[in-house]
Amino acid sequence: MGTVHPFTKIILSASEDLIIVLDETGKILNKNNAWKKIKYTNEYTLLMTENSSFIDLLESAHNYEQLDSIQQVLRGEIDEFQKEFTSTIEKKSYCYLFSTYKLKLPSNQLGAIVIYSVNTIEKDLSKFAYYDFLTNLPNRRMTYDILQHKIKKQEPFSLFYVELDGFKLVNDMYGHARGDTLLVDIAKFLNEAIELEKVVARVGGDEFVIIIDEVNKEQLSRITNKMIQDFQQISESLSVPSIPLSLSIGISRYPEDAPDTELLFHYANIAMNSAKKRNANNFNFFEHFMVEKLERKVHIENELHGDLKETTIHFVGQPQFNSKTNEVIGIEVLTRWIHPKYGYISPPEFIGIADNSGRIEELTKYLVSEVFSNVSRWIEDYGFDKPVAINITPRLLGNRQFFNDLIHFIQYYRIPPQMVDIEITENANLDTNQNILDNIAFCRKHGIRLSLDDFGTGYSKLADLVDFQIDKLKIDKYFVDKIGKETNAELILHTFMNLAKGLKCDVLAEGVETKEQVDYLNTLGLNYFQGYYFSKPIPLEEFEQNYLQNKKL
Repeated sequence: MGTVHPFTKIILSASEDLIIVLDETGKILNKNNAWKKIKYTNEYTLLMTENSSFIDLLESAHNYEQLDSIQQVLRGEIDEFQKEFTSTIEKKSYCYLFSTYKLKLPSNQLGAIVIYSVNTIEKDLSKFAYYDFLTNLPNRRMTYDILQHKIKKQEPFSLFYVELDGFKLVNDMYGHARGDTLLVDIAKFLNEAIELEKVVARVGGDEFVIIIDEVNKEQLSRITNKMIQDFQQISESLSVPSIPLSLSIGISRYPEDAPDTELLFHYANIAMNSAKKRNANNFNFFEHFMVEKLERKVHIENELHGDLKETTIHFVGQPQFNSKTNEVIGIEVLTRWIHPKYGYISPPEFIGIADNSGRIEELTKYLVSEVFSNVSRWIEDYGFDKPVAINITPRLLGNRQFFNDLIHFIQYYRIPPQMVDIEITENANLDTNQNILDNIAFCRKHGIRLSLDDFGTGYSKLADLVDFQIDKLKIDKYFVDKIGKETNAELILHTFMNLAKGLKCDVLAEGVETKEQVDYLNTLGLNYFQGYYFSKPIPLEEFEQNYLQNKKL
């Protein structure tokens, strides 16, 4: 903690509370007899005389926090200030309580009383070890002790893990002082929200724990629903403009869910994170399948962070057709994973994990390298010249380094840029920031094609179609499946075709499975298709054999 100043040693050597009365300028008017009994004296004790400036003494001792608080009291800005200070002397921890209060002097001026409270030289620091300094609630360490005591006595209980969603934004936008005030308010709310006997603790920045003896799920659901309803009623008064606050709550129970403190904490936290994924102001009881789901996610993420060539990740292609000529007009490359433990892992699952864990760039570059290696050979052996579509996540779309690497791959494998078709998934996460627009312009400059995938089901911000300068719209399977069943869906398909005509871009229908769907879309002037009616996704070797070696292109 650094060097202890001699003035601090004076305070710590006292056996009684040290009291000083100050006038409006901070000069000492009086002090109590405890100052005569201090065990440690130095030059500062000589300065502690009547009419001497206590303000100057604090400044020379560099006790700026105490100095500021006294000056605020003397200016009438605050009525009181209190704080515990700690120091280390010869490897031992000491603490004392500093308090200052406003005092009306006989002259009607505003003075101050200053009190240094020291119970013993080596004070018990349990308050610092077991309580949260901001909210005065038990901290994580004390919570563990309480739980272990209850487990030792085999007393059933439930552990609520509560997270305040929106707190980080409050801190970031309005500062830590506003965030601290919010945490104090939440602590008060949680203490009052449940009428049963309980322990409320703060165990992290925006994380709280509640321990109650009730373990019946029906009763716990009633208690939690009421807590959430009460919070919704007061959340606006606690919040700040434009930042909604909500609670995510996970509940684990002893002994039903786990036999020890560590697991109970862990399981309640897992349940809380599961509740957070559902929607705002929600709760979940812990279920053991949640552990299996988490372990699966961690296992998948770990493998994605390893050598991708050592995994069973592979790539397939789904041909795209012109229904009028029955010719292949391109191929979309898709990633597949048949895992030795989990079997088939869906692309949304492992691609989502890769995207959120920062491995999507490496996974996509692995795809590009493997696919371009094949395409380069197809060009040389068969004169292949059709577009090859590669899916890019919205997160990757803003990554310039990825596009620099893409150009490197194009040049290394000697792929004509117009054969590379970047498919952007229409998604709520698609945000046309300047990085994305710059990368799209970069692609345009190098002759790379752009398609908007799953059109009509996601973002649909039409202005972005202009910004992106799309070459092709891919109509989502959702609308194709509605053909012959819902008139509104068919009207929307008409609109899509008119929109594409105005934008001068191609249109391709995905997920086509029947001749009736093809025939109807043909009447709209749509001739480009992808779907099981023409071909399922197939290994790249099979695509080569069926459509290149046999000259079907």
